[in-house]
Amino acid sequence: MKLFLVLGNLRGLCALAIALHHFHVLQSASEWSLFRNAGYLVEFFFALSGFLLYQRYAHSLDSGPQLRQFMIARTCRVYPLHVFILLVFVGFECLKLLLERRGIQLNNVSFTGDRALGEIVPNLLLIQAWWPGFNALSFNYPSWIVSVEYYVYLLFGLVALMLPRQSAKVFASIAVLALVALYVGNTPLTNNVLRGLGCFFAGGVTFRVYVRLRHLRLGPLLGSVLEVLSLGAVYCVMAGSETPQDAALAILFCVAVGVFAFEAGGISMLLRGRPLAWLGERWFSVYMTHAAVIFVTTVGVMMVAKATGTSLMVDLPSAIAGVTTRYISTGSALLDNLLIVVELIVVLGISTLTYRYIEQPGIALGKRWNRGRGDESVSSQRLPE
Repeated sequence: MKLFLVLGNLRGLCALAIALHHFHVLQSASEWSLFRNAGYLVEFFFALSGFLLYQRYAHSLDSGPQLRQFMIARTCRVYPLHVFILLVFVGFECLKLLLERRGIQLNNVSFTGDRALGEIVPNLLLIQAWWPGFNALSFNYPSWIVSVEYYVYLLFGLVALMLPRQSAKVFASIAVLALVALYVGNTPLTNNVLRGLGCFFAGGVTFRVYVRLRHLRLGPLLGSVLEVLSLGAVYCVMAGSETPQDAALAILFCVAVGVFAFEAGGISMLLRGRPLAWLGERWFSVYMTHAAVIFVTTVGVMMVAKATGTSLMVDLPSAIAGVTTRYISTGSALLDNLLIVVELIVVLGISTLTYRYIEQPGIALGKRWNRGRGDESVSSQRLPE
């Protein structure tokens, strides 16, 4: 079974771009147009997950035990790191509470707003992005994608199990309906859920198209042209507007997934390099841990500002009316860029640790769990991530 290493490595770069998008350092590379709307790259994650999981599971979930095995594998893939980072953020709030009792006030009061006590249970149940009454961006805000994708996994598995002959049509219908609803707006489901449903199942449709076309032999020249065009189209839509259209980007991401699945062009050749393969393996840790690094960095800068009596933070209007974004600003472009380099190094270092000591043991736990239940068929195989 093809592993699509280029797509996995590209996902690592997307995770790094999203981290830069969230850094908010005023005169740094994080404010380039390439990164300003990089949060939309999560739709690439959804599309690629749908592509890979359709490849592996669309026609193999033919029994209750197979569905159970699938959900055990997916749970052990994402849940351990999610809970660990959630506990880290709860620990941050506990530390803030202790400082407050000593008369030291940081930014917001502990356990309020997006880190209120009432948001802990929805995060533990991975439902924070599904219900409008919960804050999808509470505690570790990047984890909203885990909330959406986890239950999309379950829907995917149920459809594949219960409607095996009609599953392809159902998946395509879900993709179309979700993307249309995302374009139209004003639906009962949140935009985050629609993004997940539309992109994930569109990724499954993309795999079906790829299977029909994979006999084509794209030469290096044609492959390179298609890769450049697909990435260029994504960049133009992302960077050309303050609020890109989710539905349009979803389609473009699926096109990019289909193009890079052939691994035929010069960009694919570059993406096969060992450093990018290393990053591709750790994409989930990079994505999940960077918000904690940002929090610690921001608090550290605020404390330095208070101790020195200098102004190192500035609040500026965001793309959302009435909402401001807090930026770190040292007053020097050199120092601002040096700060994000340090942050990236820290994120990559922590991600290496969480990948080794949380992600990999979690995956191994899922395999042992399935073996313990007598589910041998997948436990020894490499699972799509």
